[in-house]
Amino acid sequence: MSCRNCGAGIESDGIDVSLRVATCSHCGSLHELPSEPTRGQSLGGNSSAPATKTERVEVPMPKRFTVKRGADSMEVSWKVGGVFHGVVLLVMAGAFTNAALTSEAHFLLLGSAALLYFAAVRTVNRHRVRVDRAGLQVAQVPLPWPGARKLDASDIEQLYATEYATSSQSQRHHGSRREQSRNYYRLAAATRDGGKMTVLSGLHDPLQALWLEQELERLLKISDKAVAGSHVQ
Repeated sequence: MSCRNCGAGIESDGIDVSLRVATCSHCGSLHELPSEPTRGQSLGGNSSAPATKTERVEVPMPKRFTVKRGADSMEVSWKVGGVFHGVVLLVMAGAFTNAALTSEAHFLLLGSAALLYFAAVRTVNRHRVRVDRAGLQVAQVPLPWPGARKLDASDIEQLYATEYATSSQSQRHHGSRREQSRNYYRLAAATRDGGKMTVLSGLHDPLQALWLEQELERLLKISDKAVAGSHVQ
C-alpha cells in the first residue's frame, strides 16, 4: 500500500486497524483503509508486488459534525468545547481574581479576564467551515478567535489531511516529571503558487480531517492527486 500524496510505501507501524486509518511516515498524510486490501497491496508492506497509488475510500461523516448543504455549497460546524470546559476555566479565573485581590497583585486580573473570555469561547463557540464554488472559509463563531482562514477556489491546488503530535509535561507526586504525547490531525492546502498552509488544525479524530478533505475537494471540483512533501509544520 502506497501513500496517495507522496508515493512512499506505508509502513506497518503507521497502520491503525481499530481506526481504519494509515499514516505515511514520510509526509504525515492520512489515508482511510479499505475494507479489504486490493490485489498487489499489503497492509504490512511485505507484498512482492510494486506499490500502487491508493484509491480514495469513501469516508463516512463524523458524528460530531452538523452539515447544511446547498446546490453547490456546504457548511460544516461542530462544538469547540462544552460546558465542562467552561466551568473548569471559570474556576481558574476565580482563583486568579481571588489571588489578585488578596495579594494586591492586580496584574493577575488580566489573566482572570483572559480566562473568562476563553471560558466563553469553549462553552459557546463552534468551528465553522463554509465552502462553495468561490472558495473556502474557516472560522470560530460567534465569539472572535484566531485562526480564521479564507481561500479562493482558484488558489487551491490540493487539500490533504496530516497527523501531528503535541507533548506536555506533568509533575508527579514524588517530584519526577512525566512527558505525555497526543496525536492531533489537520487539514492543509497546497496552493497553485507552490505554497502550503494549514487550513484547520486541532482535530481529535483522523476521520474528521479525511472527511473534510473528501467533501471540500468534491465541492471545489479538485481532482485527487499527489502532493510532494505534504507534511505541514
